[in-house]
Amino acid sequence: MISIGGIIGAGLFVGTSATIAASGPAVLLSYLGAGAVVWLVMRLLGGLAIDAQGRGSFISHIAQHVGPRAAFMSGWSYAFLWAVTAGAQAVAGGMILQDLAAVPAFAGALAFIAIAWAINRLSLRHYGQAEAGLSILKLLFLGVFILIGLGWLAWSGHPFSRAVQTMTSHGGFFSCGVWAVIGAVPMIVQTFSGCEIAVMAAADSDRPVENITRTVRRLPLQVLFFYAGSVLVIVSLVPWDAVRVGHSPFLTVLHMLHVPFAQKAAIAVTLIAVLSCLNSAVYVVSRTMRELGSLNLAPLFLTQETARHVPVWALRLTTALELIIVLFAVGSPETVYPILLGASGGLILFMYMMAAIAYWRNPRLRQKRLNRWIAGTVIGLIPVLTVLLLFLPGSRIDTLLSLGTIALLALGVSISLHVRQRRAQLGS
Repeated sequence: MISIGGIIGAGLFVGTSATIAASGPAVLLSYLGAGAVVWLVMRLLGGLAIDAQGRGSFISHIAQHVGPRAAFMSGWSYAFLWAVTAGAQAVAGGMILQDLAAVPAFAGALAFIAIAWAINRLSLRHYGQAEAGLSILKLLFLGVFILIGLGWLAWSGHPFSRAVQTMTSHGGFFSCGVWAVIGAVPMIVQTFSGCEIAVMAAADSDRPVENITRTVRRLPLQVLFFYAGSVLVIVSLVPWDAVRVGHSPFLTVLHMLHVPFAQKAAIAVTLIAVLSCLNSAVYVVSRTMRELGSLNLAPLFLTQETARHVPVWALRLTTALELIIVLFAVGSPETVYPILLGASGGLILFMYMMAAIAYWRNPRLRQKRLNRWIAGTVIGLIPVLTVLLLFLPGSRIDTLLSLGTIALLALGVSISLHVRQRRAQLGS
């Protein structure tokens, strides 16, 4: 449920409008392609975790099989990605509260941060229960949405022909071209980031290997069902060119079907999605920092825990980073804040690449031909997806910013290692 919380945030309920507008009805194929990529990645991460008997996350596996430099870059880029995500979710929640109750956006964002901090102070058991409750509410909304849409199609008569007509009568199924469909795949892969949190959360559970095995088998299908199922309902009922970027296509469908209280329901579930995603983001950043500290790739004080095994200093630093991001959103909404969002967007692909290399270099996992094929496929796919993002006007700048962030991390780890070597030489 922690992983579902990280994946299904405000981006699903509003962000799907951008992919539909960019690719038309054929965006369904983009979701299937992105789902296949995520399935491959989950097989990689699950295999690494099971091989290590659930000890450590992909960061430890990268450190063991690729080296500390790669682990430093992967771990800190991953922490940065989710810290920015957490701050962005808090900002989104604050803006919604401002529209709803005239609460200042900054105050609303602080309220979301405070709630997430309080939930993350709980023991893992109670934290998991709280996150499970939030995730169930989101999945319940999506399930009801899919059932209402499909039910309306069935009740209206000739559901298949009606859906096909809606998808093909506005420029055809490939209304934006085949390249638009291919180009949407890396964008959707990035929105699926969060699947890997499940493996990290399983390391904290009582039965890590069993939980990881079950998660790797079920999670990609669950995510694809709710994402692709929702998009299928949207493009079957509403012409793709009627979907407006930045506006919830879910609300558009509910209004078209004259569902009572649609506006209130959409706002409520978006607020729940914001809090749930923020909650998961805080969890993963604090645990990532703790693991980096245990690997001597971050200050050791980040490994300090409470009696309930909560990494207290890592949680405090995570909360401080969220506050900084919110301050940038308020003080520099058109310069620094967009740069932070752009710089973090493509980092998940880099992490997947490092995990695939770690999998490839694991001698036990390499013994099976299927494992070599999976790792090799991901290693070959990630550069292709990155190049596609560079060629797409809407994602080019963000991809360059992400590559720049990776370069800065590489420089940072080189300087850090040089300083350590100098200290060792002076000490001797």
